[in-house]
Amino acid sequence: MTFAIVAGSAAHAENASFTNVIPECRSPSAAAVPEKYLKLAKREKDFAWAARIRKTDKNASGSGWELLEGSNMREWFSFYRADLNDDGYCDWYINAGSPQSSGGDRDSINTIYLGQPKGWLRIGAPVPNDKPDALGYGQADSQQARYLFGEDLALLYDSAGHVHYMISSFANRHAQHDYRPGYRIYVWDEKDKTLRALDKWEPGSKAAAAYGYFKAQGARVPMTKPAQPGDAILRFDPEVEAYEVSQACDRQSTQWAYGDKLNPISPHLLARCKR
Repeated sequence: MTFAIVAGSAAHAENASFTNVIPECRSPSAAAVPEKYLKLAKREKDFAWAARIRKTDKNASGSGWELLEGSNMREWFSFYRADLNDDGYCDWYINAGSPQSSGGDRDSINTIYLGQPKGWLRIGAPVPNDKPDALGYGQADSQQARYLFGEDLALLYDSAGHVHYMISSFANRHAQHDYRPGYRIYVWDEKDKTLRALDKWEPGSKAAAAYGYFKAQGARVPMTKPAQPGDAILRFDPEVEAYEVSQACDRQSTQWAYGDKLNPISPHLLARCKR
């Protein structure tokens, strides 16, 4: 079986008002991070880093509990600050990585805390208040599929529509890499209170335009103090796209057998496969 990657989405970007210069959001009047993490920081030394996060920080990260005593295999939490729901307030996008080996294999789940005028609104799988937002607690494992968007976060902004577009993916050592290959593009769905995946392969769509801009110019990664200006830009990796296409065009692939049922393979991508 062969496949073809047909260029064209970049052309749509010329007619869209996308940029990777992201407007600043305003912080809620509450603490810099949700109360859960302040309590964890106060009670557990493994989470002390969470108490040091400031309202001006655009990202933060730190380890959690050791999953197997003596293994040094610890949860890893990455916080990204962005206006996810386009209301002007800063929100937190959290990726909680859970190691599956000492060599970098991992799985994860995402949790969103929407910034409100006086606090944070949690969007995520139900977990106990005294536990972090990670796999292994509460209903995180059973509801992982609903709250699984991507490891890292990068942003584009449509200045005409005043809409943020989120871009994410799963690295090759991630458990979801074969099930959910390629870059994913999301916008906020106010009705369902979640990030909604868009079909970037649909010709003429906003998602195609966003993807085209990303391929040409890159997307902004929330970063407090990048070592170099270019460090805050996620650049398109053609190998990520090529792997997505190869998985879609191979009916025997892991994605076809066990892939994301909530966001199935795009019919527009399948139309590009040569059989």
